[in-house]
Amino acid sequence: MMKWLSLSWRVGRIRDVEIRFHFSILFSIFIVYRIFRPIDDVRGVLALLWLTGYILSVFLHELAHAMVAKLVHVDVKSIVIWLLGGFTNLTREPEKPLHRLAIYAAGPVATFLVGALCVAAYFFTPANLSLYWMYIYTKLFLSLAGLNFILLVFNILPIYPLDGGNVLRALMEFLFGRNNANLITIIVSVPVLVGMIWFGIKMRDYVLLAFCVLIALAIGTLNSYTLRWINLGLSFLFKRGGYYFLREDYERAVQYFTRHIEKEPQQANHYIARYICYSRMLQNEKAFVDLEHVLMIAPNNEMALLARGDTCLKENDIDSALNWYEQARQLHPNSMLPYIGRGFVMMRKMEFHSALEEFNKASLPFASVPLFYVDRSRVHFKLGNLDAAHKDQDLALHLSQKDALIKSESTLYEYEGYLDWAEDYYARAISLQLLSSYAYQGRADAYRVNHEFDKAILDYTRALEINPREPLLYLGRGKSYDAKGDKRRAAEDFRQVLAKTRKLHLKHQAEDLLRSLNVE
Repeated sequence: MMKWLSLSWRVGRIRDVEIRFHFSILFSIFIVYRIFRPIDDVRGVLALLWLTGYILSVFLHELAHAMVAKLVHVDVKSIVIWLLGGFTNLTREPEKPLHRLAIYAAGPVATFLVGALCVAAYFFTPANLSLYWMYIYTKLFLSLAGLNFILLVFNILPIYPLDGGNVLRALMEFLFGRNNANLITIIVSVPVLVGMIWFGIKMRDYVLLAFCVLIALAIGTLNSYTLRWINLGLSFLFKRGGYYFLREDYERAVQYFTRHIEKEPQQANHYIARYICYSRMLQNEKAFVDLEHVLMIAPNNEMALLARGDTCLKENDIDSALNWYEQARQLHPNSMLPYIGRGFVMMRKMEFHSALEEFNKASLPFASVPLFYVDRSRVHFKLGNLDAAHKDQDLALHLSQKDALIKSESTLYEYEGYLDWAEDYYARAISLQLLSSYAYQGRADAYRVNHEFDKAILDYTRALEINPREPLLYLGRGKSYDAKGDKRRAAEDFRQVLAKTRKLHLKHQAEDLLRSLNVE
């Protein structure tokens, strides 16, 4: 379904930028026919030229975005023209907000210039035209001038993700920082969207109302909470495996990804998705098989190269990990992900100044990812810069408490040797959110991975007093009891996991742990 919705055709290439037509542009033929009602050749020619002018106006708008992006050294993948306009695919976002402002402002400026040229063409009509062509010429340029004026007004509305909203967001980021920029953009966009919906209902413009739905979804992506629910809804409709993955029900997700693999055995992304699920379930052998298969069918796949580096890093094979990350960086020079991996390598080597440099190179694309700030705060902490560490921690907590405070079981090894940082971080989080179980759970995990089992048990118990239905708390406390040799209490907690969860991988893990205890 998603493949069908993204269907487009390449029609040309300008300075390494692909020009593509989305399949929805075909519907414009029907719409233009309904508008012009070409009952004779005059109206037929006028309709054809107007449609060409519309597509050219949209193309010039997007080309302006692309050319300015090139000027600020951002590569452009493609320009796609679709029914309601176009969009320019950049390889990455520019690091500086003023560069983004220039890119997003370029489109409306181009539309204004095209509209002005159409007005000039209308008023300076050639005198030697026949009546046939005079009628077509004047009607064409007058209507195209009106069209570009409407496109200009629509595009400069301060509503995300239109150009006006993106200009507003870039300007607010320059003045107040990225997180504040997102909040301000939402506050401004929502009333404008309500006005557009009211106008669409009043005018019975169902195309505009459909477009408003897309705009509402885009606005929702500026907030981590609504973004999660949007992703859940879209995944449930179009990619059920992704839905179960987001719900952290990994075994059910594996079932769906396996079906996708059976249908498309050469599609690397299906194996990558299943690899991640197996990793989260701690089924490392199955995960490694999927990863090796991806590297066999798609040896340049960025996610596979990075995952291979992560595997080496987990095994403390630092040199091999760095080689994999470097290979990913060379093959995908516009990606920021390899710098994160290289940062982790530098942390493992205790070269914290170098680690900070690598993290900072990747800061822009991960500005809305809580774990990025959490990991960078560890570097600041080890460098003795507590103010910077606390600032990053606060940014992470602002984005999402749960994502900032809890790591998956498969990545807890990253907290080994960082217990001093963990105690500082989680103590601050607890002081800010007294009713949250996440901070106690995160600190308990850090204690457990650093073999402080008594303290881990105490924090898991505190977290359970706040959230007694969370199976991961019983699982973590049970593992801590097991490490201390208290098999009876460990078994009690593992049985609680079976009673509290519907997630198959947690049930299976608890069953395996109970069998290993060999208790009645």
